[in-house]
Amino acid sequence: MACFKATDRDKRRSITMQGEVLEANLNPVSAQTVRRPGFSSFKTTCPVPYASRWHRDLLIQVTLDPAIDKIEYDHFASGDEDPLHLRLISNGIIIHVTALRDTDDVPHRPDPSSRVFLRRSVVLMEPRVSDARAVWATRRLQVQIGDRLRILSVVGDGRRHSISDLVPSVRDRAYDPFEVILSLVCRGDLTIDLRDGLQPETCVVKSKRRADLPPTA
Repeated sequence: MACFKATDRDKRRSITMQGEVLEANLNPVSAQTVRRPGFSSFKTTCPVPYASRWHRDLLIQVTLDPAIDKIEYDHFASGDEDPLHLRLISNGIIIHVTALRDTDDVPHRPDPSSRVFLRRSVVLMEPRVSDARAVWATRRLQVQIGDRLRILSVVGDGRRHSISDLVPSVRDRAYDPFEVILSLVCRGDLTIDLRDGLQPETCVVKSKRRADLPPTA
């Protein structure tokens, strides 16, 4: 078996590589250069960049809000804790929203004057924030087409239905029936109102974008 002896050049190269690794560990990438992937939902016109976890919580909440039809990216400044600016559309009305930390000052003359300012503490109020996170966690469930069609048929009969009322429509037992129903909320087929909390009795209706369409794949 051949035996190889390291040359001085190989040793110098090894030392250099080890030094580079050590330097990389001692000098991590600045947090300001790290960007999370943009938030996307069935209401966003394009991915919305955000810097903080609580910004994502706000985006989830407005996505699940039945009163909001569309979410648009308004402005995003640099920095890890800078305000998040959104343009929300509700029944054809544009609402400019800025999310601020609790310690940030509100401008005396906001532009436009109709801009709404939301504090971080308001966005993180319980149980709304936890309920919204729980609903959004179901967004990647693979709902069987038969279950989806049965659920849409039930909510399209014009009567009032709760989440519990829709459970018998779920035949696939690979997932929890409640999670299947909430997954359809995340994709925009169904709508719920979380203002009174997430409960089995929470009312479920067909979303506005689906209201005039028959159940289809």
